[in-house]
Amino acid sequence: MNAPAARRGAVVSVFVWLQAISAYNRVRARLRRLRQPKYLLGALAGGAYVYFFFFRQVASRGGAHPGASVLSFQTPFVASLAALVLAVLAFVQWGFLDGRAKLAFSEAEIAFLFPAPLTRTSLIHFALLRSQLAILFSSILMSVLLHRGRALGIGSLHYALGLWLLLSTLSLHRLGAAFTRERWLRMGLRSRRRRWLAALVLVLTMAACAWWMRGVLHWPSADDLADGAAMRAWATGILGAAPLSWLLMPFGWVLAPLFTTDDAAFVRALGPALALLVAHYLWVVRAQVSFEDAAIAHARRLAERLAAARAGRIDQRTPTRPRREPFRLAARGWAVIAFMWKNLIAMGPFYHPRSGVIVFAGVFALCRWMDADPLRRPILAAVGIPIALSGAWIALMGPMIYQSRLRRTIEQMDILKAMPLRGWQIALGELLAPAAVLSAVAWLIVLIGEQAIMAAPGAAAHLPLPIVPAAIGVGLIVPPLLALMLCLPFAGLLWFPAWTASGASGRGFEVMGQRLLVLAAYVVTLLVAAIPAALLGGLGYLLGHWLAAPTLAALAAALLAGAALVFELACAVDLLGRRIDRFDLSQELR
Repeated sequence: MNAPAARRGAVVSVFVWLQAISAYNRVRARLRRLRQPKYLLGALAGGAYVYFFFFRQVASRGGAHPGASVLSFQTPFVASLAALVLAVLAFVQWGFLDGRAKLAFSEAEIAFLFPAPLTRTSLIHFALLRSQLAILFSSILMSVLLHRGRALGIGSLHYALGLWLLLSTLSLHRLGAAFTRERWLRMGLRSRRRRWLAALVLVLTMAACAWWMRGVLHWPSADDLADGAAMRAWATGILGAAPLSWLLMPFGWVLAPLFTTDDAAFVRALGPALALLVAHYLWVVRAQVSFEDAAIAHARRLAERLAAARAGRIDQRTPTRPRREPFRLAARGWAVIAFMWKNLIAMGPFYHPRSGVIVFAGVFALCRWMDADPLRRPILAAVGIPIALSGAWIALMGPMIYQSRLRRTIEQMDILKAMPLRGWQIALGELLAPAAVLSAVAWLIVLIGEQAIMAAPGAAAHLPLPIVPAAIGVGLIVPPLLALMLCLPFAGLLWFPAWTASGASGRGFEVMGQRLLVLAAYVVTLLVAAIPAALLGGLGYLLGHWLAAPTLAALAAALLAGAALVFELACAVDLLGRRIDRFDLSQELR
């Protein structure tokens, strides 16, 4: 046996042994921690969720998928749209992503493999083989067990193979792009210059496509917007026209096995997809650069975060470069404003009042520009109304998303309690910045929805309230409502910090079950808290409608509902402050 073959055999044998031992230790550790009630309850909740919402539904359907006929009918449109999404993701990877080329190795794997007599190519093969385990498991689970292929009108095995080809190609493309960006960086092409070049290439490409397709490009008519089939035909016609179709062709080859409806078409689509996969593999192997230092640094950061979570430091962060302050902080003033100032700095440079003003002005100008033309007005209504409807999801899930930032308050609690501040001041100060950011996002959605409804033909006549007063009323309710909703995950962090510490970095059914239990408690508490505001808001609407007019009725309802929410928020902040005054992290995480 020659040396390269022996080296490849050594890599495979080491890979099998290491993965088997790691899997055994991982399962053993998870079974042992089920002796703790917080993990046992989470495992029961996670297992029940998976059974009732996945396996039980699959068994009751008998292998049929209710959306098969719908998605099969929409396959050309879905395939073209998916190719466009892949093209955008690839452009972002090449033009705007930063970071050194690295492969994910644990500290144990680095200590075991890096000193071994293995080449850099062997280490790449080891990392690629390990990633294939997760890709294969995900593909088989989504296709064979959950019958996802039936939704596209193809068999489960065909779908599993097509999904494996897609995910494997994407993984190799991400790694190859990182290697190539590292090479460009060493050749002197800095990140800022690469971004400008990527933007220039995008503008020139869009201009060339628009000039070439000037006979095909046109705005959809009002009839097209009202008919889903006509809109799909319009989008498919534009995406399928040259030269845009030529640019999307490689991405369509990767996706083609997922959108075939018979065995012959699947075999024909398999050739180009496999050729692209092999080309990406050869590209990654030949474009390799030095990744050892970046892999060691990445493993060290992972180990530090894991050690911080085990020690009770829930969210360990590495230092970042200095950021510009969002506004000038006075030497004297309300302590709550200082909390907002430092939290906005921690969120990042985008969370600046000037950025909010620019976004609001740009969105308003775009909406007015589209509303000024009768041909563009239906597009504003068709796009803006779904965006406005998504505001309910943002209002519900936004505070849960910001829970990770509230965890840092728990980590810094000893420092905060050493300040001459009351507990309610700390609670209100930590809630103020995320509440302001979420309120700004909600106001932007209200603005888009108001402009879209006014642009929709005949929509204003079917609404029970005038549009502008209703939008103002919603804008008045949003800040106290979102602040009150932020109190719920904050209370969970203060009363159950051990659960949030384990859920911050853990995986498995037990951690997923913990998050489901927290989400269920969050929704139930939110519904209970909304009852007084809804009752007072309804009373205000009736009184305003009886005494004045529907315009004032909407404002009266918003004011009374907002007053109820402000009272509930004050009670919640006081309760959180009392908990902070008695909080001891070293005792709570035991």
